[in-house]
Amino acid sequence: MVSKKAGKQRQAQTDAPIHVLRKRMRARLITDDPELQSVRSVTVRVGDTVEVLRGDFGFPNSVKTDSRGKRLGQSRGRAGVKSTIASVDTKRGIVFVDGVTKTTADGKEEAVPLHPSNLIVTKLNDADPLRRKHIVERSNGGADQ
Repeated sequence: MVSKKAGKQRQAQTDAPIHVLRKRMRARLITDDPELQSVRSVTVRVGDTVEVLRGDFGFPNSVKTDSRGKRLGQSRGRAGVKSTIASVDTKRGIVFVDGVTKTTADGKEEAVPLHPSNLIVTKLNDADPLRRKHIVERSNGGADQ
């Protein structure tokens, strides 16, 4: 039986193998595709089109353009960013999205890490038709066979 102790739960999350960590990196799927209407979330992958919901880059109603940081009442960068996933770091459990960057103290642009739960997948990457097939089968419960 799985332990009910919170400390053991956290330890199990930390010690999980990398293939399990990869499957836990999921985000909500909201799309107009009728085949995918019953799918709630998908594992994020490079090339998926996402929208940032939370954090400094996720306020779609913010119109402030100064880059001073959200703690001063202003968004750090462009708000409500819609872009593609540039890279996925499975070990750390974060993703990097194109266009979501911050300026470091020495003037360099650096990508901002985002947690997949703060994203919405709006379009799946079409490079892998087998992935789409598996997602559709999962949504129908294997009824189309």
